[in-house]
Amino acid sequence: MFNPIEYLIQNISWYEPIYNIAWVLFMTYVLILPPLAVFAFQKIAWLRSLLPPRSWEQHRRTYPHLIGAAMVIFSFRLVPYWIFNDKILHFLGGGIAIALVYEYFILNLNIREGNGMISLRAFTENRFSYLVANLFLLMFFSSFFSVFSELYEFASKYLAGYQFDSSGFDTWMDIMANMAGAFLGYLLIWLRKYAIKKTQA
Repeated sequence: MFNPIEYLIQNISWYEPIYNIAWVLFMTYVLILPPLAVFAFQKIAWLRSLLPPRSWEQHRRTYPHLIGAAMVIFSFRLVPYWIFNDKILHFLGGGIAIALVYEYFILNLNIREGNGMISLRAFTENRFSYLVANLFLLMFFSSFFSVFSELYEFASKYLAGYQFDSSGFDTWMDIMANMAGAFLGYLLIWLRKYAIKKTQA
């Protein structure tokens, strides 16, 4: 009989401790850092002038995006490494999680309809234009998160002594896999939320 707890322990144990630390850290970051960023935009005047945030009630309504991102990271971390290699995990796990965090920021920093420094208001009447504009922004957003992930690998190798395939080619492949996964993840969000009906928060 299948024992999910035994499966969980067995598959976690196959990874070096540094991977499991990263697994927990990235889930924690996803759940905590975006709300802290939104809080900063609400409380700091010069940030608020750049991107006026929505109400804290909007944060509570959209927090499931972050829970979903953490669950994606959690679920794909359970996939044995010998079944899905590193790039597929970056594509499916990291990329889709990035898309969910991105949508959280779009909704909470009022980027869709606001008049801040970054605004998609001009594209909301045309669904395809709205999709293209979001994919353009998502390219930069996913690049930021991908670089953050690769910096963790770099620090783990050169400060903690763990061995990664951290060549320049591998780093770029990881970043490209994250970006491709983020595009796929956002496309799924767009199809579900915007393709059938007019865009709304």
